[in-house]
Order: sequence, then C-alpha cells, then structure tokens
Amino acid sequence: MVRDPLSFGPSSRPALNRGRPFDFLTQFLARYSIPVSPEQIAPAEGSRAAVATVVALLPAIYEHQAVLAWAAFAAFWSCLIEPGGTAREQLRILGLFTVAGAILGGVTSLIAVYPFWGVLPWLLLTGLLVGMARALTPSMALLSTLLGCVMLAGTGFPAHGLQDAFVIAGAFGGGGLWATLLCLVIWPLHPYAPARRAVGGCYRLLSVMAGEIAAGRFQETVHRQNVRTAIERARAMALQIDAGHASYGMRGRLIASLAGAERLFTAMLAVEHLVETRGLDFEARGTLAAFSALCLHASDAALDPAPDLAHLASEGLALAESIPATTGPIGELVATSARTLGTLAEGLAQKERLPFDAELPRHVARLTPAIWQHTLRLVVGLLATYMTTWWLGLDYGFWALVAVVLVIQPSGQTTLVRALERVLGTVGGGVLALLLTPFLPGSTQMLAAVALFVIGAIAMRAVNYTMLVVFISAQFIVVTEMIMPSQGVAWMRMLDNTLGSVIGLLCAFMVCPQRRGQDMDGLLQTAVVGNLRYLAAVLKREDPVMTDRIQRQAGIDTTRAEFARGSLPVLGGVSAVGERATQAHALLRALRRLSGEATLLRFDISAGLCEGDAQAGERWSATAAALEAGGPLAGITLKLQNGEIMAEIAALERAGRGDRAVS
Repeated sequence: MVRDPLSFGPSSRPALNRGRPFDFLTQFLARYSIPVSPEQIAPAEGSRAAVATVVALLPAIYEHQAVLAWAAFAAFWSCLIEPGGTAREQLRILGLFTVAGAILGGVTSLIAVYPFWGVLPWLLLTGLLVGMARALTPSMALLSTLLGCVMLAGTGFPAHGLQDAFVIAGAFGGGGLWATLLCLVIWPLHPYAPARRAVGGCYRLLSVMAGEIAAGRFQETVHRQNVRTAIERARAMALQIDAGHASYGMRGRLIASLAGAERLFTAMLAVEHLVETRGLDFEARGTLAAFSALCLHASDAALDPAPDLAHLASEGLALAESIPATTGPIGELVATSARTLGTLAEGLAQKERLPFDAELPRHVARLTPAIWQHTLRLVVGLLATYMTTWWLGLDYGFWALVAVVLVIQPSGQTTLVRALERVLGTVGGGVLALLLTPFLPGSTQMLAAVALFVIGAIAMRAVNYTMLVVFISAQFIVVTEMIMPSQGVAWMRMLDNTLGSVIGLLCAFMVCPQRRGQDMDGLLQTAVVGNLRYLAAVLKREDPVMTDRIQRQAGIDTTRAEFARGSLPVLGGVSAVGERATQAHALLRALRRLSGEATLLRFDISAGLCEGDAQAGERWSATAAALEAGGPLAGITLKLQNGEIMAEIAALERAGRGDRAVS
C-alpha cells in the first residue's frame, strides 16, 4: 500500500498554493486543450503596465485630442509584448515594436483617408505580414502580430494631412519609448521571475497528467501536447538568462528543474503507454495519485523564490521507498520518477552543479504550404470583415479587424478555442464596463478604472486568454468613452469582436480546409524520422543528455503533425474525416505507441534489465537518415502499423521482467 506523501512531516515553509482554488477548473479545461495557468498571475508586471498606460494617457485627456491616445496604446502593447529575460532581449523586442509601430501607425492613418478600394491593398499587406511571420521564431511572430494590430487599428484614425500622421507616429513612438524606459531603467523586474513561473507550470501540468491517468481518463494527445509546449516555452525563457545578470546559478537551477520535468514527462508517457496496453489496477491508481500530489508540491517549490527543497527531497524519496517492488512496471516507473525528483531537489538544495542541456530545438524559417494557407485565410478574413463592417456602417470596425488577426490560427482546433475565448472575454469585459459605468462619473474615476483593468490584463496575460480579453475589452471601452465619447461603446465592442471572431472561424474551416493540407506528408515524415532516431538512441545507449535532446525534438515534431491534423479536443476529439485523415491518424497513433515502448525500454536499460542492441540502433539510424534524404515512407509506415517494430523491441531480453501483467 502506498503511503500518503503528506504524512512525512509538515514543511517548514508553507506552500504557495497559488493555483489550488483553481485545481478542478484547470484540470477540466486542460482535458479539452483550454489552458489555464494560475501560477502565471503577475501583479507586479500589471502594476508597472498600469503606470505606463495611465501616464501615457494623460496628454490625450489634457489636450482633448483622441489621436494622442496612441501613446497609451503603445505603452500598453509594449508591456503586453515585453518578453522578460535579459535586458538585451527586452530592448530588441520593445525597440523594434516602438520604431516599426510608429512608422506603420503614421502610414496607416494616411491610407485610412482613401476610399473603400484604397484600404483593401493595405489589408492585403497586413495579412501577408502577419501570416508569413509564422515562419519566424515565436517572439518575432508575436511581434509581427502586434504590428499587424497597429496597422489595423490605424484604419480607425484617418489623418487629413502629414501633420496629423506625424502626430500619431510621434504619440506612438513616445508611448513606446516611455514604456521601454519604465521596463528597463525605472522599474525593472526580476529577470527570471517569468521563467520560474513557467517551470512551475510544467510541474503543475505533470500533476494534471498523472492525476488524469490515475482516474483512467485519456484524451489522445492533449496532455502530451500541453506538457511538451510548456516545457519548451519554459526552456526558451530560462535560456535567455545569462551571466550578465550574475545569475548563472539560477539559470542552471531552472534548466536542471526542466531536465527533471523532462524525465518525469518521459516516465508518464511510458506509464500512459502501459495503461493503454495492459490496464490499470487499484494499487497503481493510488501510486499515480500520490505522484500527482508530489508534482503539485514541486510546482509550488518552483514558484517560491526560497523553496524548502529539503522537504521536497525527503517527500520524493519517501514516496519512492514506499512503493513495493512487486507493484509491476507502473510502480517501478513511478518510484523511479519520485526518486528522480527527490534527488533533483536534494542536489538543488545543496547547490550542486548539475549537468543540463542548454540547446534549444532547431528552428528553420521556411514558408511551408501550411503557412501559405494560413496567410490566405488571414487575407480573406480581413477583406471579408472590412467589407462587412463597411456595409453595416460600424463606427469601430477596426475592432473586428483586430479580432480576425488574433482569432485565426494555423490549426482549426486552436482557431475554434481562440474564437470561443475571445467572444466570451469580450462579452464579459463589456458587461463589466456596463456595470461600472454608473460609478465612473469623471476622468479621475475612469483613470482609476483603466489602471485596474490594465493590472488585471497584464497580470492575467499568461494565465488564460479569456481573462486577458475580459480586462482588455473593459479597458478599451472606458478609454474610448473618455477620449471619443459616444453612445453604446460597450455594445459596439461586443458586436465588433463577435463579428470578427465568427468570420475568422468561418475562414479557418472554409478557406483551404485542413483535411486537404498539402504539408501533412512532410510533417508526418519528419515525425517518423524523429521517433526512429529516438529509438536508435535508446538501443545504442547514447549519452542521456543527447537522448533527451533527440526525444524532445521527436516529441515536438510529432506534436506539430498532430496539431496540423486538425483534431478538435474541445468538441470531444472530433477530427477531420476522409481516407487521408484516417491514414494520418493511424500513423500518428502508431508513432505514439512506438515512443511509449521506446521510453519503457529506456527505463529498463537504465535499471539494468536490458542491454540494448547497438546493431539494431545503427540500422534504425540509417533508416532515419534515408527517410530524411527523401526515401519512401510507405515501407516504414506499414511496419509501424502492423506492429513489426514494436515486436522487435518486445523481443529484446529483459532480465526479471518477463511477461509480468499490470492489470
């Protein structure tokens, strides 16, 4: 019987429990690919953004000129896009946004005075900019999206001369410069606080994954997609920290913590594979539930600036010792994972120099057919939305245009989720603004409300998109009523965002529908190559750090193919239909089973139960190289789906394992 991991004595430091009131909600939403990350709440960043926005808004109120509100827009957007990490990275992103935004805002205001047909080419250019930027790194893609929003918002502020355009450009540049100075010089925040929160989020998602497996709930690839994405996002943030901050030790601690999360994730993939193939008994459920609680405590420790690592270490090691040797492969994997986490916490508590992999996954900037299709959807969505708002005579039609850019995503799944979240957030923000309107009689009260909304928006930006949109919508409604007072601003905001979201959703499923995605074959081939390389690395018993790197890349490649397949977990796993989609689904499922079996083999090798097979590893390495060079995929696909490769792995001699059952 597995003992309660909480029974080993209280911690000398109370856990943060920041996300504990949201546990049920976050686990339920994670099951349907709707992320909620309560550990990412950042009130300090929100307070700084409120100061930046309110100060930048004062000239527009004092001079009674609506165009000067561009300074407030620039300040808020700069705080929204501020990446954290090193000062160099912050200056690069904020500087590019300020300079490019000022130029594009001024040019757009001149173009906005042209008739209907004169604006359409500018919308075409905006769609091309935002869509093709998907080929760049995530930070540059996000920067391009925000610049696209600047270009679209400028259509609502036509300039009737060069002087008016220079005023808009100057206001935007001034607001961006003020926000940059505030973030980098006047009010700098801890360079690795966002990374620490991101690491905590990885362990929280591992806790959710273990808990869901213990409950017998499986949602195909949802958890592995969420955890993989969270680990890579946290790794990118942690690697921004350099010795220039005199923080090499913290950088090593974060990367080592992520390496531990990677090992636990690997173990949970193997456990999931075992449960799907052999079943789950009562004792294994209790073991997994206890491990889920341990991961939640590790998440609390990652969030705490001064965690009680000694207690976490003793808790992990005690859980490992409490699992009987006769519990079977699942118990062995959980015991190994708990021991790994305990040893990691023990090493961090003693400030040991732990080895870590400081290499990011490769990023190749190339315009694939999938990116061109996404770009075409954006262009069609922007043109259709502009013509619809022009036909309906909407005063704030640029809000609908911005909604289109932010809603349309490369996959139908994420587009649907984003559209639902944006509509719900907009309605919530509009209702919030309407309820507070009687209590905002003057500019002072309105400025106070704007400050509170900005704090909420920036504090919630990494928590959940719906919460972010709630506060952004309320903020923009109040600002609009301050500088451009009119009747029914809140209702127009709700109408415009809903219109843009609906058009964006229709474009995602009607323009180049994903069930005939031309890039799918390439994504599947890359995923097969990555998984074969991982199998080869395991069989050849390569260096653990190198094997971790190969497995990470294989997981990323497989996840990309799974997202491109167009599944919709929010609707219960509805996928694209047709023979092509069925074949892709079967191949991806075979790859997941292969990855799980290879991971299980890796744990057996590390436990001394198997010697591996270097000759077979070399053969699979050569096969992966041939496929990457353009070799045919059909033969390997057949071997994967008929179980030939799995049978070869299972045939390896494993001392002491035999045919032990799990169920």
